[in-house]
Amino acid sequence: MINPLKKSNLLKKSVDYRRVNRRIKAVIFDLWETLVEDKANGELERDTLRADFIIQTLNLPLPFKPKILEFFTVLSDAFRNPSPHNEWSLVPEAQIDYLIRNLDLTVSKEEFDKIYTFYTESLLDNPPTFTEECVLTVLASLKNKYKLAMISNTGRSPGKTLLKMLEEKQIRKYFEVFSFSDELLLRKPDSRIFEITVSKLHVQPNETVHVGDSYKMDFLGAQSAGVNPILYAKGVESPKANPFIRSHLEIEQIIRDNYDKN
Repeated sequence: MINPLKKSNLLKKSVDYRRVNRRIKAVIFDLWETLVEDKANGELERDTLRADFIIQTLNLPLPFKPKILEFFTVLSDAFRNPSPHNEWSLVPEAQIDYLIRNLDLTVSKEEFDKIYTFYTESLLDNPPTFTEECVLTVLASLKNKYKLAMISNTGRSPGKTLLKMLEEKQIRKYFEVFSFSDELLLRKPDSRIFEITVSKLHVQPNETVHVGDSYKMDFLGAQSAGVNPILYAKGVESPKANPFIRSHLEIEQIIRDNYDKN
């Protein structure tokens, strides 16, 4: 027969164990509009340069330029509304191929490679800025307490280009894991991209928070994987969900108040 006192101790240990499991051990960040943002018309400026480069490389007449810029509009919509119907937008190679086919052009491998390099690395010549001046300080502080990871739906710039940009902005060193959609062939809000990231961090979903600006991609995407969401709502008057932050300086307090149960 189990001694009642011993039984009580066993139950207490069990409860304590569950509470430890609910302590936050990792923070995952979205990239665009969460850690970095474009200046006004930043992507449009890069797209215009991309269009000019394509025209020059393929020796196309100027009437092709509006058609190329129209493609970039379609592409941006595919990024905002990912679906099985626009999976061609997942990787830059497929984006360029889609454009070339829709323009009914034939290009050599050398021309394709030249376009690909300029297309994907234009970001480095006209990079985004931090969403807040405190980004570096906050990441350094969080790194002392949590494992950090990043999940980013990539667009015209693949993960390898984003890593170069993050290196130049001196924040790459803070992250243990990077999950880029062009490398995993998965995009937020697909729960699998969150699950893979959590697995690589060697933590449990309920020991993790995800910080991102998109209610659909980040907040609901994280929730679908059992990851604790925090909506980044800088400058938003009425955020769509709770918990939310308006500054990265609030992250640790929000974790303590909402998710850290120790």
